[in-house]
Amino acid sequence: MGKPIYFSKVLFTEGFHYSLPKCAILLNLPSRELSYQVFSWKRNTPIIQKMKEEQIIPGDESTRHIFGYSVPAKLISTSETGFKKILLEDDQYEQIVEFSYAIKLSDRQYNDLLPYCNALDFEPYRDKRMSMNDEGYIGYRDESKVCFAAITDSYIPYIELPMDLYYDESHIWPSEKLYRYIYQELLSKDKKLKKWTFGYGACSLFGI
Repeated sequence: MGKPIYFSKVLFTEGFHYSLPKCAILLNLPSRELSYQVFSWKRNTPIIQKMKEEQIIPGDESTRHIFGYSVPAKLISTSETGFKKILLEDDQYEQIVEFSYAIKLSDRQYNDLLPYCNALDFEPYRDKRMSMNDEGYIGYRDESKVCFAAITDSYIPYIELPMDLYYDESHIWPSEKLYRYIYQELLSKDKKLKKWTFGYGACSLFGI
């Protein structure tokens, strides 16, 4: 393999299935900085409520069951509605930063971390899907969800990789290896982050 091409920025987002992300880990290699942010979303307090109906038992008109409930809504009038006022469901959220913290990497920390950030090691996994039938599969993340994204300052384009499954050491994906290293060697050793981080493998079916 040729000369390493390192990522300039790496982003891990953490959260739970069926919800918006809760945490973000951003690694900025040129500035040698690792930041950790915890955030939440607050749904806009609705001034207007709209009744929404949902069918929970399929069937024809005589047998189906419909129930109604109110949802936040907004009143709009556009050319698409013929300038008539209509109610639309409002799903807008306001992001609230609960905690933000940055670690300035020492020369030792930076040099130890760098081998995990070679973009060329990640390229074989581009567009690859994870499967429980893969060789080396040992478990999956239960409830929690982690996503990986990264960019370089070179010809290698932006990359995203799934992180739903765990593999043994011989088949571990480089994104998981980097994520594990950041947690075990940097985040978990900083006392200011103890009550904010998930902890590596904390929300998985098979804790590692």
